[in-house]
Amino acid sequence: MGHASHILPPAAGARLSALDPCELGRPIHALDSLFQLTQQDLDHGLATAFPGRVGAPVRLGGVSHGRSAPVETPLRWASYRSHLGRSAFAIERSALTALLARRYGSTDWALGARCVPALETATEQRLAAQLGQVLTEALVHRIGGGPAAEGDPTLRLEQNLSSARCPINGPVMFLWAQVLAGAAPLGLVVFALDSDTLAAALRQLAPTRRQGAARPADSAALRRALPLRLDVRLAQKTLPLGELLGLRPGDVLPIPLESATVRIQDKPVLKALVVEHKGRLCLTQLQEV
Repeated sequence: MGHASHILPPAAGARLSALDPCELGRPIHALDSLFQLTQQDLDHGLATAFPGRVGAPVRLGGVSHGRSAPVETPLRWASYRSHLGRSAFAIERSALTALLARRYGSTDWALGARCVPALETATEQRLAAQLGQVLTEALVHRIGGGPAAEGDPTLRLEQNLSSARCPINGPVMFLWAQVLAGAAPLGLVVFALDSDTLAAALRQLAPTRRQGAARPADSAALRRALPLRLDVRLAQKTLPLGELLGLRPGDVLPIPLESATVRIQDKPVLKALVVEHKGRLCLTQLQEV
């Protein structure tokens, strides 16, 4: 009996996610299991910062993840560097003012989430910095499988709430969760992980490779069946418009050739060092992005 094809209507098709070539062959699907454990760590961090003395207990809803930020409104970010890489933290002001009201003894969560001042206060920024440190440390510990090596600080603040855009350049994995008071949503906490920190999380999830599992003939056939075009971006330079318009034949633009990015369909997949070998430029020390 043949299998009948099924064509989705446009509305249903629009909800499907396109394949990201950066994620092929990587256990992205298993991040949910890791982030379920992450939620337990974050809940513990919230409970430590806001013990349940007043009103409903504070906790997080389910942790979600994706390549795009979950909200379009500008967020105020704090960025951190750990032994894994760079990460960033932000919290919606409705959640922040509700938590601030709780700290001062209020039990009216809806009022605390609705009454957001037009201008940020120094008290808000201090509370956001405290939450960012506590929750990002919990996240880094879970992703890294434990704290950093002895003598290496686990988390170092780079930039404190001075940027309305995510301060991490390049490919970013976002994590977010709703702050809840009982069942009442207050606002989102959002984390951003750079490619190095995401790679550390994926290494935890990667299954143990079996030696000799694939036969050479099968491997060769697979390589022929999956042709991929790799584009290498060797350098990128920013110039003022005046200098660009002033360029003439024979002008020389110095550019560094220390590293390069290898892309598939304009998606970065590998980082590499550029070296010279027998008069030719070559790539070495390839690492996944």
